[in-house]
Amino acid sequence: MTFAILALALMVQPAEADPDNAGILEQLAWMEGCWQADGFAGEMSECWMRTQSGELVGAFQYSAQGALQFTEMLMIGTNSEGEFGYHVKHFNRDFSGWETQNEQLTFDFRQISEARIEFGGLVLEFEGPDAFTARLDMRQQDGSLRTEVFEFSRVSP
Repeated sequence: MTFAILALALMVQPAEADPDNAGILEQLAWMEGCWQADGFAGEMSECWMRTQSGELVGAFQYSAQGALQFTEMLMIGTNSEGEFGYHVKHFNRDFSGWETQNEQLTFDFRQISEARIEFGGLVLEFEGPDAFTARLDMRQQDGSLRTEVFEFSRVSP
């Protein structure tokens, strides 16, 4: 089975980096590596790595009461619709997806500075080589927005 998946992956046309966003992605070199934070009455961790074409891809996990609750696959780059942003696909503990096969949650890129990148509903702030803060806007059941703040610390480079 593994060889069949590898063979299919090798037949995929190579993607090229979006030159318009290469500078933005370069400024995010500080994100590469693994991070952890507390939040939602549990623990979370994520690891980011750079692709050969320059995008950042990552994996996220959230655990509470000693058990995995859900995971996410992450990408900062351009999706298949040509949207540059922070893209997320969520998975339950049993690896069933939250979004449909060809959908993902997208936080559209807004702006970047030396130590801060803003997406619609998500802000990441570089606090130093071993820390960053994430501010996530979450829609509540009553329709209001609540901003959750997560203080990440580096686990490994």
